[in-house]
Amino acid sequence: MSLALNITFILTAIWTLLSIVAIAASRVWFREREGRGGPIPVSQAAGLTLPVRGLLDPVRRILESFRLTPDQTILEIGPGPGYFTPEAARMVQPRGRVICIELQPGMLALLQKRLAARLIGNVDPLAADATRLPLADASIDAAFLAAMFGEIPDRPRALEELRRVLKPGATLSFLE
Repeated sequence: MSLALNITFILTAIWTLLSIVAIAASRVWFREREGRGGPIPVSQAAGLTLPVRGLLDPVRRILESFRLTPDQTILEIGPGPGYFTPEAARMVQPRGRVICIELQPGMLALLQKRLAARLIGNVDPLAADATRLPLADASIDAAFLAAMFGEIPDRPRALEELRRVLKPGATLSFLE
């Protein structure tokens, strides 16, 4: 009986400690994100593509939940250095395309370098603002934004633009 109580107490203590750490980490992340007042600086881009990130954000599983399929035209807004982009490009092959809209030229350069290193050619990186998408009406099969919607100053305008470029019945996915 006391062994069961001790194990229960230890497991409860561990769970409580992990919960406290998770809450503290998320508060720091949100405070930093909101206090920054803009996108992640290019100088911090290396942390966005670390392999350990796959433990928290398993790329393939997340993109499958976005319902990406072969031959689609996909829009990724705010890809940064391209954590999700290479796998999204693979998922829409052989005739699909991924259009990446990135506000920061430095991030766009990192994205292009990452794609070139992986010999990925079905991605069109564009320097643009999410509130003024340089795309035709109803030209996109699916769109996704990963951990960056909160960094768009005029979110209602960005959503209007997304509605304009998405085909009827298209999928719009957010990962925040």
